[in-house]
Amino acid sequence: MPVALAHSLFQFLHQLTPFIQLSALGVPPDIFWIPALVLLLLGVLALEDARSGHIPDSIIAFGMILLIAAQGYYVSVIFAVMHLLLGLGLALLLWAINKAWYMWRRHDALGMGDAKWTMVAATCFGIGPAAFAWFVGAWLALLWIGLCRLFAHKITRVHFAPFLFLGLIAGIWWIRLKV
Repeated sequence: MPVALAHSLFQFLHQLTPFIQLSALGVPPDIFWIPALVLLLLGVLALEDARSGHIPDSIIAFGMILLIAAQGYYVSVIFAVMHLLLGLGLALLLWAINKAWYMWRRHDALGMGDAKWTMVAATCFGIGPAAFAWFVGAWLALLWIGLCRLFAHKITRVHFAPFLFLGLIAGIWWIRLKV
């Protein structure tokens, strides 16, 4: 039985490799481990958000530093700086939207952990999959809220990063592999 399980896992990983290789534009396929590690990091952060409602800044910072360093070393410094500016710009945009909402409604519209999570996603995978993550993630969160209400389960807050992660996977698949 363990041999069959190991074989099945190997087959799954073998089929997953092209998905990961094509997930990040501009990254050579032979260093597919960079987007693979970023997906793992974002998945772990999504699980942490689901568990605790918090995305640790230290892990975001560590992930960004490693991502930019790897992009700069393996691709080019210009590539890394462009992607860093893209990620920072998107995080700044989400911060500004949240700030405007706060000034209007006197409460936050979104958690800044979600903005930082999106910054890492956009830095690695681009604006398309990151935007897709927000679109699909929002619909999945609404579906979750509806199901919770349907089954009379009271929720007061939705931790959004797990839905963002599912949306990012869908976005990578749709934008990079489907089109």
